[in-house]
Amino acid sequence: MGQNEKAWSELMAADRAQTADVLAGFPSQCRDGLARGERVPVDGFRGFTRVVPLGMGGSGIAGALLGSILPIEVVPVRDYTLPPWIGSESLAVALSYSGDTEETLAAFDAARSRTKRLLAVTSGGELGRLCARDGIPWIEIPTGYQPRAALGYLLFPLLGLSRRLGLAPDVGEALAVLDRLASELDPGGEENEAQALARALEGRVPLVYGAGPTGPVAYRWKTQLNENAKAPAFWGELPELCHNEVVGYELASRLLPQGTVVFLRARGDHPRVGKRVEILGELLAERGLGWTEVWARGEGSLAQLLSLLYLGDWTSYYLALLHGVDPAPVAIIGELKNRLAG
Repeated sequence: MGQNEKAWSELMAADRAQTADVLAGFPSQCRDGLARGERVPVDGFRGFTRVVPLGMGGSGIAGALLGSILPIEVVPVRDYTLPPWIGSESLAVALSYSGDTEETLAAFDAARSRTKRLLAVTSGGELGRLCARDGIPWIEIPTGYQPRAALGYLLFPLLGLSRRLGLAPDVGEALAVLDRLASELDPGGEENEAQALARALEGRVPLVYGAGPTGPVAYRWKTQLNENAKAPAFWGELPELCHNEVVGYELASRLLPQGTVVFLRARGDHPRVGKRVEILGELLAERGLGWTEVWARGEGSLAQLLSLLYLGDWTSYYLALLHGVDPAPVAIIGELKNRLAG
């Protein structure tokens, strides 16, 4: 047994909810989610020109990712209300793992007066009851997960349905890449990439940067670092951040000395994005700030997107262990909801 493995095995005592097992099962979760989506009758959905995912937090991220995958317009809504121009041309999809997310329920209720193309993905709750009562198609997914840990059940049913409608790419390579990563990033064996990244981020404030399709993945990294590692983290998107956020580098060494940038890279990045990353790395180093690049795996865009996402999930898990905290609980969110209900 190597020293690194021994160290991680000791740190895993903090994982009281066995989040590692859930992470390891992500590829299987994706396959099950895909099968559930492929069983949905498609006749009532044909003809839409826009998808409007309605969802918050760990459920809503599936909608943001969908915009990086489908070849049509995707407008994620993370609010109680819809943009006024959403109409009958849209497929409105409510994404709520619990089925009780108040913002999603309100937005879905508004969508019902705008379009007849409606779908929900949920484990039940009020959303499931509403759909069952009113004959609205919905995809039932298993209970027992944290919403952010059920992404395979929230995203892949939509990919399964989209494939039957001729919109989604083939998922075979993406699933194979996830299988390999599940084995590679598992706590056993030699120190892996996610563990090394977590060690590099310990005691730091990560600023995670994506570009184009990897923008939502950078957001997922940020939220997973927040929820799993209980750490402050931020995200940005290239090339836009080159027109504003970079100015904040001037005082970052004084105001945010723990800051470190993580660039998410994919082979499909625009060549000028690659050049910007190279120059930004120089600018960061000149100002005493750390940075690293993380490269996607696979050839296709879906495989690359999901490989970066999965690596981020594992990295946040290992950072939680380094912090000595259980990745699963999100106590402050419960406190917030209790006060809202009071």
